[in-house]
Amino acid sequence: MGLHALFTLGSRLQLCASMVRKNVKLADIGTDHAYLPIWLAKKGIISNAIAADIRQGPLEKARDNIQRYHVQDAVTARLSDGLNKISPNEADDIVIAGMGGEMIIKIIENAKWLKDSNKRLILQPMTSVPELRKYLAENGFALLKEQAVIDENHAYTLISTYYNPELIKTDEFYEYIGMLNPKKQADHEYLSHVLINLGKKARGMEISGKNREAQKLYNIIDNIKSKM
Repeated sequence: MGLHALFTLGSRLQLCASMVRKNVKLADIGTDHAYLPIWLAKKGIISNAIAADIRQGPLEKARDNIQRYHVQDAVTARLSDGLNKISPNEADDIVIAGMGGEMIIKIIENAKWLKDSNKRLILQPMTSVPELRKYLAENGFALLKEQAVIDENHAYTLISTYYNPELIKTDEFYEYIGMLNPKKQADHEYLSHVLINLGKKARGMEISGKNREAQKLYNIIDNIKSKM
């Protein structure tokens, strides 16, 4: 099999890659075609990786790509429902990207060994982001970094977090803003979408007669706007 030029990661996966520590063991959950662990292995950033997926089809594509880019010694494809088939000593940094926030919560909840300050979680939720931030805070996971990115005209937020209950600091805006900086362009664009969704939710509450809850959301919206 001949050599293949290494592909370029999209903006979303590139930001994921930038949050992975050097010389760690990686678990990429929901790996799809294993692009992230392959890229990190080829760049010499990680020591080894497990590319995990619950679906057999994408996992076969992952295996093909692992062979195509000659990283069989560093990257292993594995059928796994979340982290169920991965042991604590096999992963230092865990990437869970491209799925809903509720699913990410379920995966974390089912892997109690993640409550270890030496582990790092890199999360990219597609939905239910406030619920995810709230869950992390309530379960002892402090945010190390959060940053938004624009990829193919969509805004995503990425969270780097680890277990350290003593470092958690929250307020009434935490679950909506996290550690995003409204002054940064990508963060600003992402938060603009958050405001639109909060506005829709508040108007729905008004229609349902939940005026007190609606007013609380409007106050949150005004506060976020004041930071932008």
